[in-house]
Amino acid sequence: MNNSQHNLTAPELLLAENQRLRADLELLHALQLLHQSITLATTPAQIHDALAQDAPVPLQAHTALVCQQSERGPWIALTGPGGAQLNQRADAVQHTLNTVAQHFRQTAPDTPAGTASSTTHTLVLPVSTIAQQTTALCLESLTPWTPRRLELANALVRHADHCLQALAASPAKTTAAAAAETARSLPAAFAVRNKRRLQIAAVVLVIALLPLQLKIPATGILEPVNRQRLYASESGIVTELPVSDGQAVRPGDVLVRLRSDELELQQAELLGALAESQARLAALETAAARGSATVNALSVESEQAELRSRILSLEQQRIVLQRRLDSLVLRASTAGTVIGRDLQQRFVGRPLQRGQVLLDVVAAETPWHLQLDIAETDLRHVLNASRQGSQSVVQVSYFTETSPEQERSTQLGSIGTAAELNARGEWKTRITTLAAPLTAPERPGVGVQASVSCGRRPLLYILLRRAFDVARRTILLQGVY
Repeated sequence: MNNSQHNLTAPELLLAENQRLRADLELLHALQLLHQSITLATTPAQIHDALAQDAPVPLQAHTALVCQQSERGPWIALTGPGGAQLNQRADAVQHTLNTVAQHFRQTAPDTPAGTASSTTHTLVLPVSTIAQQTTALCLESLTPWTPRRLELANALVRHADHCLQALAASPAKTTAAAAAETARSLPAAFAVRNKRRLQIAAVVLVIALLPLQLKIPATGILEPVNRQRLYASESGIVTELPVSDGQAVRPGDVLVRLRSDELELQQAELLGALAESQARLAALETAAARGSATVNALSVESEQAELRSRILSLEQQRIVLQRRLDSLVLRASTAGTVIGRDLQQRFVGRPLQRGQVLLDVVAAETPWHLQLDIAETDLRHVLNASRQGSQSVVQVSYFTETSPEQERSTQLGSIGTAAELNARGEWKTRITTLAAPLTAPERPGVGVQASVSCGRRPLLYILLRRAFDVARRTILLQGVY
């Protein structure tokens, strides 16, 4: 027990221990999901995705990268936290590949998998070697690797190696073929005595294996592709706001007028200094023209040159200041519709800070698209569907929360390269669709419920997918701990 724990009361110690146990249970659940994903994978790419996307959470790593080397060729990145859409020339990817290559050059062939560096906290784990292709997992951690974390990491790659070797030795059978083989193995006597039961079981099996579309749920918002977000160009007070929410505007229309006492004071001081310098220069030029004997020609020329330089500098400052004053009048850059609630009450007569958001102008006839969040546990289905190429377009069905009775459809556009932790502690990845058709005007940011079509799967898997995942992860982790 450390010194800080000596100062805690008994309830505080119990609360701290309860929080630690809850954190351990959350890591255990994440590790269960990871091993289950590897077990259910039917291709090496799915195993690689599971390692790269799901391994950082239970192993408490910052990021993960799966890479591969063919014979003695260069190492290439297969997949990372955001899927297989990696930039091979990115500095971070190249740095990781160099680290892996250096590890394999310095590590003896009989060295156990998993070697941690005490300076960079990098762990390189050889996963498998199949047909002269070596696969490795590189994990980056913000903290040193403990023996317990190393043990879990080695158990994970051994499991992945076993599944990869099994896939390479014997390709997985289809669900229908496996069901037919099971039916043929039934004893003939049992089939005769229980013909009716067998018929019922066959019907149930056919229904369970009926292929239907697997739809992954997603939530998000509907946003316009082209919109002008208006910010306060300078700190000041709103003196005029001639537009309101929903009003149509044209390019050049005044949206907001600001007044800045500070800029006006600077302008007055600058104009005063400029006028004073110009008057002094005119006086010197007049005296020199009259040929006054009391005027020193050299000193006059020197002062005139200094005044001209100052006037030039003040004039440049005046031009810059005038541009800032002109920017206090904010205008529409495109034709569209003003979006912003209670604009008059919120801004007129009130001070603003530079960069503060005022309102939006949605361009007329602009296309709209969906920005959706998908759970990391479901992302692999979307990635697999998107990798099928041009032969299959990933469809997205959705309805807005303002019009739930109108279901519409569009197509998947892009998938985010990184996952983010939301306010509820769930890892989500942002996906964006192509232009979404609208039957009526919508407001930016309206809530959307959507589903992504990810190919046909057996009905039984679709209905009980999550229950199967939980049960199998529990059984699998009993052999890990």
